Formats: sequence, C-alpha cells, structure tokens
Amino acid sequence: MAPLILKPESPAHGGACIAREGSASGAGAAGPDAPSGEPPLKQGGKVWLVSYALPGEVVEAEPRGRQGGVDIASALHVIEASPHRVLPKCPHFGPGASQPDFLTRCGGCQWQHAGYAYELELKRQIVADAWRRAGVELPAGTQVLGMDDPWRYRIRGEFEAIETAGGVRFGFHPMRSHTVQPISTCPIHDERIERAVKAFAQAASELRIRGLQNLLLTVEPGGPGLLWRVRFRGRVSGRPDAELAGRVADLLGDQVLLDDAISLEFWGMTFRVRSDTFVQTNYQQMLVLYETALDMLAPAKGDRVLDLYAGIGTISAAVARRADSVTAIEENPRAVQLGRLNARINSARVEYLPGKVETALRQVRIGRHQAAVLDPPRAGCEPEALAEIIRLGPEKLVYISCEPSTHARDLAALTRGGYRIERAAIVDMFPHTYHIESVALLKRS
Repeated sequence: MAPLILKPESPAHGGACIAREGSASGAGAAGPDAPSGEPPLKQGGKVWLVSYALPGEVVEAEPRGRQGGVDIASALHVIEASPHRVLPKCPHFGPGASQPDFLTRCGGCQWQHAGYAYELELKRQIVADAWRRAGVELPAGTQVLGMDDPWRYRIRGEFEAIETAGGVRFGFHPMRSHTVQPISTCPIHDERIERAVKAFAQAASELRIRGLQNLLLTVEPGGPGLLWRVRFRGRVSGRPDAELAGRVADLLGDQVLLDDAISLEFWGMTFRVRSDTFVQTNYQQMLVLYETALDMLAPAKGDRVLDLYAGIGTISAAVARRADSVTAIEENPRAVQLGRLNARINSARVEYLPGKVETALRQVRIGRHQAAVLDPPRAGCEPEALAEIIRLGPEKLVYISCEPSTHARDLAALTRGGYRIERAAIVDMFPHTYHIESVALLKRS
C-alpha cells in the first residue's frame, strides 16, 4: 500500500496518535488515479493509529497492517512538525526518520520525539479520556507528577538474547514484532544495567555459551548489588550460568553479583527483593507514588488497613508505621514469603493472607478495616474482588493503577457500589513510554 499523508488529532493510549484520512489538506493514499505531482486522493476518512507522530503534525506514514481491528501506521517523514517535537535521545528509537544513522528499531519507548513537558500533557489527556469513556471524570486540578531528569531511571531490565556472527548480543523487540533487535545503549536504564548487559554479552561470547534466552538485571538503588538471572532455551549441560557469572564478575569490578536477592531501602526501611517478585522499576518515582498514596490514605493510630495485591509488602510496611495494623493479601507464594520476611525486618505490624484477593477477602469481617489500598496488575481487579470490597465497605480506598482503561472501569464499578472519587494524581513512572500510573482516593458516599 502506498504511503499516506495524515494529520494526527489526539493521543491514544499505547503511544500512537489518532488520525483520519482527509484531515490534512490533500490527505489520503497516492493511488493509481492520482496524477503525477498532484496531492494524493482522499480515501473516505478511515481512522488510523499513527506511531512516532504528534497531534497537529502532518506526516507521511507507512501502513503497517491492523491490530485489534484498527489500522496502524508509522510516521516516516514529518511534513509539518509540532513545536513540541524534539530529537530523540536514543539512536534505537523510531523508524529512523529523526536520526538517519539509527542502528536498530526498538519498541520500548513511544514518546521520545515529544518534549517532556508536552509528554506529561498528553498522558493527562489519555487518562482523562479513558475515565470519560468509562463514565467517570478526572477531578479538576489533578496533577501529573513528572521527573526532574527523566532518564536513567530504570533499576530493573529484561533483555532478550540473540546469537549473531559477532557473538551474543542482547536487545529488545521492535514495535509490534516478535523479532529481537540488538541494542548498544538504552538511556532510560540505570547506567550500571547498561554496562552489565555489555559485560554479559562479552562473557557469553568469549565462553561460547549457546542457547541463552534472556537476561534479567536489577540494581540496588543505594548499593553495589546487581541481581541477575539468565534463562536458557531448553536443557543445558553443566553449569554455564556459574561460569558466565564468574567472567562477568571479573569484567564488572565495581558491582557485586547476586543471584538470590538484593536490598531496597527507603524511609529508614529495608526490603529484600528477588528476581521472581515484582518491584517498581523507577525507584525515584516509586517514592513519589508512595508519598502520594499515603497522603491520600492518611492512616492514623487505631486504623486497620487492607493492602490488596500487596507483593513483597513495601506499601504494607509504610502504612503500618502510621496505622494500627495492616492485613496484606497476595497470591504469589514467593512474594508472600518475602513480604513476611520484610515485615519482620522492619518490625511492621503486617499480617499476610495468601491467595487471590477475591477469595481471601471472604475471610475478612465487615467493619474490621477502616481503609484499603489496591495496587492490582495491569488487568485490574476481578469483578468478584470489587464486590468483596464493596461488601466490606471500608470508609476510604486508595486505588493505584498502571493501566488507565482498567482503572477507569474499576472506578466506575466502585462508584456504582457507593463510593465517590475525591482526588486523583498521575505519576509518570515510565518517562518516554506509553505506560501511565494513576492514583485515586475514594470515600464512601
């Protein structure tokens, strides 16, 4: 299909912009009936999702098929640029139009071509649109809490392995692709992770280790620890991972390789983190997120609080310092084990109920808890979990979400169940990507 001339109108969750054929002067596809040198013919106003464009721009875009019933395209050339367009910092970003000497196309970031202040505006609009579609309104004055320096913020990264003629490399998937593109740099990861990725690639190549599938790395924000885990495709003979770690340790003299757990410290507390348990990848914004959630919750002595989807208990322990006690619910057995350990380390009054939230809440008595914190995975809460929360009826709920659409869906259900939305905030946990973290305070009507 021939390239399109499109004028994106608004941002869409996922990092693309919504455009309609015919919205730009002469927009459409250049078909066989278009005379040479004339503007392309209009094609009837079809809607497209366009990557690497900004609202208000006019771009030449290449169709890339369909996804989820929607036609998608990538901007190849910018005909009329937005004043908010900037040069991407990463040479792997985008289709290469903005940096002619780009190396490979990485799909990890979606908004590096937007000035950061404008990116925050777009994310607020995306959240507001998602809430409105679900029948709820983002409260007036809702802040978007960004970063002073939105680079080198990731303390955890997972990298896919690829065997090349020059040895083992690590990289990411291009946008909407299952292939792996090797990378040489990633400016949103902590520099220690970037150096470690190169060291693991060098060591694997020198030792002629084959069958590597992926590499997961987590660095200690305030210490020298580097938690690592490698996976292999199929069975492997011997202990290539031990040999690999020995060589990497030689190459990274200033980092301490750990294969069990690292320590995460904040607010005078210490938590043990493993590779197989969740941790917020942006340490700096994690503190902003937790401060925001605690400010909304305002726990006090005498309060008993539920922490749902509690993970390893970081929020539980922070809340327990101010409240009477916390009941934490988590279904991952490893996270429960670490959560109980973390509660002991921090002398926190936290009791764990293992299991799915919708099941474990049936063991909780009505009226026992005055407040609850929810931080579910991307899919949001199961309807049964929301029904149990409404049945128990805590006076206050603080709902943290990393997916605007499911957040809005669940907030709408909670408002129908007798809650009202009092406050909200948007925390930019993942600058330059489409991911958005939002927090809402609800109180019983």
